[in-house]
Amino acid sequence: MKRLIYLICTLIVACMVAAMVGWSMAAGNFLIPVIAIPLGIIVVLACRAQVDTVIADEREKRIRSKAALRTLEVVVIGGAIAAIILYSFVVSIPLTPIITGKLFINADGTQSMTIAEYTPGSVPGPQTLVRQTTIQNLNAMNESEAIAYCSYVREGFQENENRGLVGMTIGCILVVLLGTFGAFYLYYDKKY
Repeated sequence: MKRLIYLICTLIVACMVAAMVGWSMAAGNFLIPVIAIPLGIIVVLACRAQVDTVIADEREKRIRSKAALRTLEVVVIGGAIAAIILYSFVVSIPLTPIITGKLFINADGTQSMTIAEYTPGSVPGPQTLVRQTTIQNLNAMNESEAIAYCSYVREGFQENENRGLVGMTIGCILVVLLGTFGAFYLYYDKKY
């Protein structure tokens, strides 16, 4: 097998494994990545064993290992700093919406619950109320109350879901990793 065919096989296997992992996350089936990732590694190693030309010499292996090490160092340290900064924004009072809940005991002995969301960084009051929902009988919720409660919770995360925040974060992390590795690889390739 030629080196180019090996690289094409590796790319196809990586795309298939990524697609299976992405689909399994969307479908909620977490058994597929446990099978797909090791199977992909085995297929790539089997393809590599069939290559009859030299894939990399000693110089290129050293360059890759140094570039990979520097990439890990930079990304882990930078990622830890970025995670702390971003987490401080998430939990900061001015950015976090204020959610309150009150549980009431009705005259007939049933429990009702009211959940309210207020604008971020404000004092809870009628002028800062964003939305509110009430469940009249908490122990015997009817279908419309359950739908209202579920839609209340879903709407709270709707903005993040619409923006595809998780996908964009993972994509940005991959771009940063590849860019950092490429920069270090080019640097060490010129140096040695």
